[in-house]
Amino acid sequence: MGVICDSIARPRLNSDEIVRNINLLFQGMLIRKFGIDQITEKVRSRVQGGKIADLEGWKSFLNDEIYNSEYGQTSRALVNEAMQDAQTNYGDQTLPLLSLLFLANSDQSNFVNAFKAVNLARRTKETGNQIMNVVNAGMQGGLLAGIAQGIGVLSNVTGTINQAQNPNMIRRDDLKNLTSYHLNFLTLLPVNLLANYGEGIPMKRYFIQILNSAFNKNVQNNFVENTLFANYNNQEEIDVDQFFMENYNTLKDDNLLRKGLVENYISNLSPTDILQIVTSN
Repeated sequence: MGVICDSIARPRLNSDEIVRNINLLFQGMLIRKFGIDQITEKVRSRVQGGKIADLEGWKSFLNDEIYNSEYGQTSRALVNEAMQDAQTNYGDQTLPLLSLLFLANSDQSNFVNAFKAVNLARRTKETGNQIMNVVNAGMQGGLLAGIAQGIGVLSNVTGTINQAQNPNMIRRDDLKNLTSYHLNFLTLLPVNLLANYGEGIPMKRYFIQILNSAFNKNVQNNFVENTLFANYNNQEEIDVDQFFMENYNTLKDDNLLRKGLVENYISNLSPTDILQIVTSN
């Protein structure tokens, strides 16, 4: 009886069909038509110029880059969600910028060069702001207050100097935050937006259920820890070339990444689970 149920139910969960609409959303974004050289300078100048404080300008910039005319409402809503996720969960509004680098047309070598340039600009800007905060604290709160905050900033200043001398290195926590953010952007973040706006190709209701389960935060955390950072979790700094030599193709091929997560989820379902998912929606 179990074999009969399996033969009836399991073929209905076709991973290609389930991820087709979310894949089309990302494939049709304007940035997929741009070479990475076309986007790198825009991104770097926004980081260095402090334009991130201009939230409306920032939103407009992202809208222009990831807009998909077939998913107009979804892609605009995704910008809002992406900005909120970066600020609320990571305290770093620059993360959507670095996600753009993954979406542009590139190869591993050109991507790594672009990534280093943007990351160095990002770290330099951050440290400059922190130094200014220390100066202001010293002026307003006295010498002791300035010294106390200065001690906390010193490690970041040293880190930036190290990266300027060797831009191939990046702090593990920074890289982990970026990859965690980007993975969520590629997977879970757009799922319910696609359901809400109903754009693109029709999706069965249980597709949304499967995508939410296959892309949930626990799955994401396990993927980051056990796939991307399996060899790096004991290091404070990571060699950028080495990391992306191992992980660039995984992060770049977002269609395959999403399909793999869905297939992994389906493979752990019993025939009864599958039949229940299909028939209850």
